[in-house]
Amino acid sequence: MPYFEYADHRPEDTLPNLARANRFTMADIEQNRNGKISDAQWTRLVLHVLQPVRYTGGALAGWLLFCSVVRAVVPRIILWFLAMKGIGIALVGGITLACAGAFLVSVLKAGRTMSLLMADLNAGKAACIEGRIAPSREDEKGLGLGRLYGETNTKYFYVVKNQYFEVEPAAHGALPDRIHFRLYYTPKSKLLLSIEPKPADDADDKLSHASTPGATVREL
Repeated sequence: MPYFEYADHRPEDTLPNLARANRFTMADIEQNRNGKISDAQWTRLVLHVLQPVRYTGGALAGWLLFCSVVRAVVPRIILWFLAMKGIGIALVGGITLACAGAFLVSVLKAGRTMSLLMADLNAGKAACIEGRIAPSREDEKGLGLGRLYGETNTKYFYVVKNQYFEVEPAAHGALPDRIHFRLYYTPKSKLLLSIEPKPADDADDKLSHASTPGATVREL
């Protein structure tokens, strides 16, 4: 289950820290404030979606290359002996299936997200959600060879009103506590574009202090 962590930061450093950690610029966030996805954010979004595919694909390619090298270097008599004992087939087959399965799953997941992202990029519009945001992280089983060795893969999120936006580990630690934010994201694929603290004199912010903390979602 996800759990939450908090950290204290100086108010004047909040936006620059968030910009560095989440890899957006002041020009990007200005476009997002106007309800648009900046041109510079297109590449980052696409690479973010394809990251699991690149990781699992690299693991599969590396394993197949290793198998090819072993087959070329190890004497045939040894390979034949291992095959007769069933050791080689079980080991190679198991690892190959694990790597190929992880790659296939990542392709299917990325394909769905990519189709939604393409719709967002075609529209070019950004959405905004406002409220208190909590950093969260969740451990899941590793991918590819990591799954065989029992490794875990940690995912990091910003969470606001039960909506989860995946971020990098540095962004997870850069989010201050007890501050209301505006978070800009792609409407369909739900990918983070940028984030900024709400102004202290914002009328909505004043109301939020007088009631139970919540979040307001609006599409720009």
